[in-house]
Amino acid sequence: MILQHRKKSRILIAIAKEENKRTDITAVSRCKNSIEKVFLKKGIKPETLFLQQKDFKNTESLKARISDINPLYIVNLFEGFSNFPQQEADFVRLLEDLKIPFTGNGSLTLLNCLDKMRTKNILKKNNLPVAPGFFVRNMKQVKTRRVNFPLFIKPCREDGSWGVHNDSVVYDRKELFSVIQKRLRFFPQGLLVEEFLPGKEYSAALIGNSNYKVMGISEIDYSKCHALQKHKRSSCKRHKAVPFLTYEAKWNHRALNYRLTMPDYTPKINRTLRRNIISLSKKAAKALGCRGYFRVDFREAFGKLFVIDINPNPDINNDSGYLRLAYGKGYTYAEIIEKIVQLANYH
Repeated sequence: MILQHRKKSRILIAIAKEENKRTDITAVSRCKNSIEKVFLKKGIKPETLFLQQKDFKNTESLKARISDINPLYIVNLFEGFSNFPQQEADFVRLLEDLKIPFTGNGSLTLLNCLDKMRTKNILKKNNLPVAPGFFVRNMKQVKTRRVNFPLFIKPCREDGSWGVHNDSVVYDRKELFSVIQKRLRFFPQGLLVEEFLPGKEYSAALIGNSNYKVMGISEIDYSKCHALQKHKRSSCKRHKAVPFLTYEAKWNHRALNYRLTMPDYTPKINRTLRRNIISLSKKAAKALGCRGYFRVDFREAFGKLFVIDINPNPDINNDSGYLRLAYGKGYTYAEIIEKIVQLANYH
């Protein structure tokens, strides 16, 4: 066994190495630096395992490289590559084969959650509420389909809201065909088209391997966006307020939607709604096999909650939404990182 008879045990932080200035990608490097500081304060100096796309052309060589390092465990911050996010799951499958403990979710969970249509089908199979929707890989699949507007269009196999922009909600067939045609050029693996849910958005941050604990619930109220959208319906799509989280709203501090969609990390949620969010979060997590740390996102519409996304291994920078919810429970950054590490074991 790889973990037996080790002469020296090391802690590795795994991270992608690529030349890309996308904010969601550079945020991972910042996260690595924050976690390193936590270890250094404990007198431990972790090493960094930089992963490049060429490493996955010969996985046996990559396995040998990791085995030679002989790590005690791996803090997994690897999220695949900007043009190949699926390799996030490939790397974790490799660690599972090596029987090396690692933080976060297993390969099957990562693979299923990256494919939004697959996630939706798993949730539906487990009687969890999701928005009506369908998968599109070519224009023929949408031209004859009966649909209810407005519709929300997003890449099926991306995360971090990459590919979600101000024109992602469409109100008629002309807009629908135009946006799908445009998006398929950049995301040929397919799109998920769903009925748009106009209500508030909630995110539940959870931790645990099976006995899940909810760290907190945040709320985004889109009422200001709805009001501005009605007032300026014909304004430039690039700058208008939209009632959903675009990539810019998540990562561009200067964007109008970033300012209008700041989450409330201590919202006044009635007891019944809170219980419902917690119950559905745990059921969704169980259905997808989540473990370690993860987030479940909801939209409220028509007096109901709908699961819109499950995010395994979310951003754990010290200023991330996940950590802000943990701070509300009285935890420090170091305590949460320590909890995440303690949950790392054989998968």
